[in-house]
Amino acid sequence: MTKGTTGMQALLTAQFDTTAALSALTGEYHRLLQHCAAAAFARQMAESGPSAALAEAEVEEARVAALAEACALRIAELEQRLGAVSRDLETLL
Repeated sequence: MTKGTTGMQALLTAQFDTTAALSALTGEYHRLLQHCAAAAFARQMAESGPSAALAEAEVEEARVAALAEACALRIAELEQRLGAVSRDLETLL
């Protein structure tokens, strides 16, 4: 194999791996968004109940929102990585 072919193969592998990771993470993000909506609904329902239940619901809502935000940041990082790999592939073509 030539060095160019080896480099292209490595980039194609990186592109595939990054795309697969991005797909899995996007699915996780959508699951977290659903969990965020459920936690917000639970908090709204707890607003008319005991204050302890409301505090617990608020903590859960904040926890899930933080997880979703972290997931969104990881998705953005993977999208940037995928863009960089695509640009590198373009230079080899």
